[in-house]
This record gives sequence, structure tokens and C-alpha cells, in this order.
Amino acid sequence: MTSRPSADAVPVVGDQVRRVEASLTELNARIGVLAKVLGADLGSEADIEHILNREHAFFRVSAGHHAAVNASERRIQREWEELRGLLALRCDLMAQAVNELGLDTARQITLQVQARRDKEGLKPDSDGFHLRHRLADLSLSHPHGVSK
Repeated sequence: MTSRPSADAVPVVGDQVRRVEASLTELNARIGVLAKVLGADLGSEADIEHILNREHAFFRVSAGHHAAVNASERRIQREWEELRGLLALRCDLMAQAVNELGLDTARQITLQVQARRDKEGLKPDSDGFHLRHRLADLSLSHPHGVSK
């Protein structure tokens, strides 16, 4: 006998997709704002990795200035740390989405989020979300879609 998913399972997945989409939208928006304010280049995956690993020039320079830091410099340090944390959080969110919802659903979420950003007139990579390119490439190489 084949078991069928209960009717209750569908809304849970739909709710989870909406939560991931909303979280990704909010994360990308805040990342984009911080990157613009800080003048952070998020144009490549290497740029993102440098920030995540605290190898970006800002982190190297600020590491030597612990003693005499004024309020403005502390604010900038907090914003760089916030940017780093949000980038890491977005990585975790997408890894969890792929794991729980499947690759194709995660790809659809990223495409929907990007479509909204495009409508708002935002530059596609201003938030440094390069995973969408890889997911789009996967869907092109699998004409029948990508499944979990």
C-alpha cells in the first residue's frame, strides 16, 4: 500500500517556501544597503569569501586599531560585522532550503526574489547573491528541471 502525503503537508511546505522567500528578500535588501553604504564590492564570490573569512582589507586594517576607536569607526566596524553575519546567514538559509525543499524549489525562490529586485530597479549583483547564477545554470543543463 502506498502512503500519500496528508492534506496538511501541502500548506506547511507552502508556508516554509513563503518564509524562506521573505527571509531571502529581507536579507538581500539589507545586504545591498550595507554594501552600498560601506562601499563593499560584492561583485564576485571571492569578494564574498574575503568578507566571510575576515580577509577583506577593512578587517585587516581595523584589526590593528583596537585601542583608539571613535564612535564613527565603531559604527563602521559594527556595520561590516553585520554585513559579514548577514552573508553567512544567507548561506545557511539557502543550504537549509536546498536540504529541506529541494534544489528546484530553492532555485524557484531565488528567481522570484530576483524578479522582484529587478522590478524595483536594483542592480542584480548589488547584494552579492551569486548562487542564483549557479542555480540558473543548473536548470539550463537539466531541461526537465532539477529535483531534490
